[in-house]
Amino acid sequence: MVGDLGLGRHITSTARLKNDFSWSFKEISPWLTSNDFTLANLESPIISQCPKGETGTFTFCGDERFVPFLQSHRFIVNLNNNHILNYGQDGLSQTKKFLSLVPNFYDDFLIQNINGISFGFIGYDFITYPQTDKTAIISRIAQLDSRVDWLIVSIHWGNEYLPHQEQWRVDLAHQMIDAGADIIHGHHPHVYQPLEVYQNKYIYYSLGNFIFDQSWSYETSHSQIARLTLSKNIVIESKNVPIEIKFNSQPALMSSVPPQVSEPPSPPPVHP
Repeated sequence: MVGDLGLGRHITSTARLKNDFSWSFKEISPWLTSNDFTLANLESPIISQCPKGETGTFTFCGDERFVPFLQSHRFIVNLNNNHILNYGQDGLSQTKKFLSLVPNFYDDFLIQNINGISFGFIGYDFITYPQTDKTAIISRIAQLDSRVDWLIVSIHWGNEYLPHQEQWRVDLAHQMIDAGADIIHGHHPHVYQPLEVYQNKYIYYSLGNFIFDQSWSYETSHSQIARLTLSKNIVIESKNVPIEIKFNSQPALMSSVPPQVSEPPSPPPVHP
């Protein structure tokens, strides 16, 4: 699992300039292809003739020529976030069309069977829809739990750039686990926040940035990716691997764990 995968702005501009849409994946490719799948939050729609994303804009889109590399690197992508509708319902429809061979989920329940193990994916966006009914989420999780071996909730939530999760997210995560969720895949803060193991279930409150053009601070350009080895009913092994985003566009594995963050970094203007 990784955090925010943004294909807009500098990421698309760099790939076009180099005429190389594998560029952002090159350093991390061996890690990605050794996984059965990698779950990411796709933080931008993919549309035809995506306009150039100027620095400072918060309207994102990615070039369609990235899609073969999402497929070849075995991504499963969550589309529930505050940028997927930057180009409206048409942009969302185009994204789903371009991702026809890349498993993805928005308002549906996605099931994938891998090596005899069934995985279920659902997603929620508390940034665009802060009044999302938490009771309805808990009820849906309880209904879906028995349909798969592993129920994964991918959730866009929390204030940006905070080094630690807010209490309301801790409370909701615990409620989701109690209802039947097995893994919480959190994103949006753009910085890594500490993992919690609750009732032997893994809660990743924020996996920070994965591919994103926020080189203005250490915390937004360094994060961690999570690798879980699973049987049908237990976590066999869990490992977090630190990464550094180089050239404002290309994640690479690091040999040492990033230092703990005690204060949030100073952000640029907060995007809507």
